[in-house]
Amino acid sequence: MSPSGKGSDGAPRTARHPSVPGTLTVDPAIRAPDHRGVNSASLPYTVLLLLIELAVGSLAVLTIFDGRRAVTAGYVKAAALTILPLAAFALWTWTSLGPAEALDGYALATSWYGPTGIALGAFVVASGAHTIAALGERQALEVRLGAAGSAIGIVALVLLAGLIAPPAWSYAGVLLSVVVSASVLGAGLMSMLWGHWYLTSGRLPKEPMEQMALLLIGALLVQVVLVLVGAVLPARSVPLSEGAIGVTLARNPALWLRVGVGLFFPVGVAYLAYKAATIRGMMSATGLLYIALGAILAGEVLARGLLFSTGAAV
Repeated sequence: MSPSGKGSDGAPRTARHPSVPGTLTVDPAIRAPDHRGVNSASLPYTVLLLLIELAVGSLAVLTIFDGRRAVTAGYVKAAALTILPLAAFALWTWTSLGPAEALDGYALATSWYGPTGIALGAFVVASGAHTIAALGERQALEVRLGAAGSAIGIVALVLLAGLIAPPAWSYAGVLLSVVVSASVLGAGLMSMLWGHWYLTSGRLPKEPMEQMALLLIGALLVQVVLVLVGAVLPARSVPLSEGAIGVTLARNPALWLRVGVGLFFPVGVAYLAYKAATIRGMMSATGLLYIALGAILAGEVLARGLLFSTGAAV
């Protein structure tokens, strides 16, 4: 036996139990493998995905309602000042990453790295220009800049999906996942912010809250379908990382938390918020949307954790 805990054939060292004939015990000096539930190397990418999805989705939802003149200038200013820091933090997170071929066993398509960074930089510039136009109350210009920024943001999501797609069942699945996630997060954040804005003045219309809540519900239902497809179709390659916990996807508790907490629960809460908005219960609707957004964020973190640890685009 070697002092490293292995015999000459490389097998783990064992010993006969001193009192029970024929039994084996594992040498206590041998440490069990580390199967942690989170791939720590992927955490910066998880944060990046959440930030860019929040920023792009919020700018797109804001621009849609601003273009219809359904929201006030003050609300547009507040929303723009919320979106710009999200975009800036996403770019800062990106610059701190650096190119890598894999994240602890999860393969990346490094050829997408450079274009993704350029698109993120362009999105920050467009968001900044949109914020300046909003602060100047130049409605027509801010709508055009918001539309341009949303388009650039979608390009950034397309490129980011290409970077992280190799192990998943398909590039299209990952792309749809991040785009729909951006819609969900954007609708959740902007509807909650409108609820706050409404509470400053009871004279504002209730229709934007109703429509944003319905948009959130619709995006969540689309996400349910995508999660089902991503769970059924096998990954092209399963990452051999520390995030693997040795169970099938169906038996992984993170999947069921993602579905229950991150999808079905916010669908129900968003519906209650919609019903509250129809009777001008904006304080209740805003509180409910707070809860929904928190559950959605938790679900998105679980979804990205499952992607980087199992290759499943859920």
